[in-house]
Amino acid sequence: MLWLAFRMLFQERGSLAITLVGIVFSTVLTLVEVGIYLGMMGNATSVVRHTDADIWVASKNVPNFDFMQPFPAYRINRVRALDEVLWAEKIHLWFSFLKLADGRREQIQMIGFNPDTGIGGPWAMAAGKPADVKGGHYIIMDQSSIQRLGKLELGSMWEINLFNKEQSFKLVGLSREALSFTTIPVVFTSYNEMDHSLMGSNFEGNTSFVVVKLKDPTKTDSVAQSLRAMLPNNDVYTRQEFIDRTVNYWTIQTGIGLAFFLTAILAVLIGGAIVGQTIYAGTIEHLRDYGTLKAMGAKNDDINLVILTQAAVSAVLGFAIGVLVTLASRHGIETAGVSMQLPLLLFAVVFAIIVATCLAAAYISVRKVKTLDPVMVFRE
Repeated sequence: MLWLAFRMLFQERGSLAITLVGIVFSTVLTLVEVGIYLGMMGNATSVVRHTDADIWVASKNVPNFDFMQPFPAYRINRVRALDEVLWAEKIHLWFSFLKLADGRREQIQMIGFNPDTGIGGPWAMAAGKPADVKGGHYIIMDQSSIQRLGKLELGSMWEINLFNKEQSFKLVGLSREALSFTTIPVVFTSYNEMDHSLMGSNFEGNTSFVVVKLKDPTKTDSVAQSLRAMLPNNDVYTRQEFIDRTVNYWTIQTGIGLAFFLTAILAVLIGGAIVGQTIYAGTIEHLRDYGTLKAMGAKNDDINLVILTQAAVSAVLGFAIGVLVTLASRHGIETAGVSMQLPLLLFAVVFAIIVATCLAAAYISVRKVKTLDPVMVFRE
């Protein structure tokens, strides 16, 4: 029966081609949509995930990492007073403008961190070291910004404008993998430099976040609860809680997640419809052949095996081609500034969904064969 299934499948090359096109379309669109979504969520939580801290203290009702609000920096002293705290650091986050060589202005996301510890700073460097921003007007830019900012040369001077205050900074390093959800360039500098040179009297003495490392990470929940009581005007999150809050905001509250997953679901349904239609058409075309097999003693399960095997083989071939197309197009997508994450688990889940959808679509043909009367073979 398996031999028969393969022979019938590859004999009808036109139908097979149509089936594969539908499956490839479903596979590529699903992988790309979900991969881009995962990439966006990865960007939105990149600083939080790569900062070696157990607890994040933010201003009240901050929905995610990007939408921060300043609060008095002296509150860090209350945090450091707890015996369970190993260290606590301040992180500045603000949006400002970078003046380009041609006179244009490009919005950037500035992150101020302590260069002595590196907490909150770049976690992967293409050139230079995080500590290089210490002691002057120095910045580190992420190399992903080249497409929007142009050539990034170490030692070049860049003018940053914040609150109508302009300050020249020297580029001393290039980071890697530091991207924001909004895709605007990420720039790192010293916390003190950002606090005094750029924030000025507007927000000097405030901070965007306080990050906390505990002596015993197993006490994270209890310490977080204590900090919530000590800092009623702040929100206190464990690292995972802050990641989840950020992802939930972009996914649910903005509707972005629904848009991506709805497109992926539609892609799977369209592919399943194409598979179901082509396999059903093939079943109708070979109805007399199936009737002959039943007249010769073949059981319904034998005929079902032929049909379902055709659907499964089509699913595997289409998925394999779709994966190759996705991987081939990934570089072009990321070159355009769109991040993609394609973990192995995603391939496994999409494969299972594609195969299940194709088998479900073939069930229409299975039902048709079940009611087939073998006597029809002897009729004109």
